[in-house]
Amino acid sequence: MQHSLERFLLATRWTMLPLYLALFAVVVALYVMVGREIWHLFAVLLDAKDTEIVLLVLSILDLVLVANLLVMVALSSYETSISPLDIEGDKPDWLGRIDSSGIKVKIAISVVMISAIHLLRAFMTNTPAGELLALAVVEVVFVAVAGGLKFVARH
Repeated sequence: MQHSLERFLLATRWTMLPLYLALFAVVVALYVMVGREIWHLFAVLLDAKDTEIVLLVLSILDLVLVANLLVMVALSSYETSISPLDIEGDKPDWLGRIDSSGIKVKIAISVVMISAIHLLRAFMTNTPAGELLALAVVEVVFVAVAGGLKFVARH
């Protein structure tokens, strides 16, 4: 009886697979969003101000960073929670070597980068000083958390 229960409990890890697949579905949605931004970029390229072009590029960069984050989380979570990926040659270097604390650090650094892009975008669009200050405080908190996670992961 106990052995059957343990096998069942271990098999429930596969219930996470649809959630990881959902992350990949969101990446497909991000492709559409990046395509929309690129379309808009080329539509206004000749008539737009430099700041408009930079803001569009920052939007694309932001979406790419989010997509990277989703793929990284889905792959590493699948490998640590469900089953090791048995693919030689095509496997990213970090996969298989990264543990949960390492993935948390990578996620935190990605969040810091995404937040920095939002702060820069707000600065470039003449956002009110109070809102800029709030965004800057949030960025500092994200940097502190990422640094703290990196410190903890090393020790």
